[in-house]
Amino acid sequence: MKTTILAALAGVFLMTSCGDGGVYPQNEGGGKAVKQLIDKHFDADKQVQELVIKAKDELYGELGTITAVYWDGDKQMEDVFSATDGMKEPAETFGSKQKMKHLAKTKTVAVKEFDVDPIPYKIGEAVELIPEEYENYALAEYGFTVEDNGKIKQRFTINTTKKGEGKTQTGRMVSQNYYPFSFKIDESGKVVAID
Repeated sequence: MKTTILAALAGVFLMTSCGDGGVYPQNEGGGKAVKQLIDKHFDADKQVQELVIKAKDELYGELGTITAVYWDGDKQMEDVFSATDGMKEPAETFGSKQKMKHLAKTKTVAVKEFDVDPIPYKIGEAVELIPEEYENYALAEYGFTVEDNGKIKQRFTINTTKKGEGKTQTGRMVSQNYYPFSFKIDESGKVVAID
């Protein structure tokens, strides 16, 4: 089992490394690289209810943004680090601006409580759960959310392509089908597929 997970991780690393100096959270050392960015750009003691890591593109897995969501009085706010533009000014979330009723104030934890180091290993475990007819695994989004009981819930999505399917071109437009697979980390720390 351990050998299989390591082989899957190696496959993920090879398929997503482009050598352009970008951060790939799913690659070996990617979790540590994301942690360094969080430590550098976010207040480690700030109380937040959510931390979301998103890819720049659907099929390549390079880091696009890191977003921390928190409450400032009655406004839900977000601090966003963009791999392209750096740290942005704090902004009110779309849902908060629109006064959406589903925005519940949950418990919060300090930013430093979100353990991003194991992300590559969790992705490797998830790849083992994806059917063999898919390939080219790219982390699209990895989210940490604090529940009402104070526990941190982790969910993530891996985008893949189907073996044998290529890109199509219509005029100047080139497109590629991709297939998302969603996962969560259960109470025991195991990766579980979400239907």
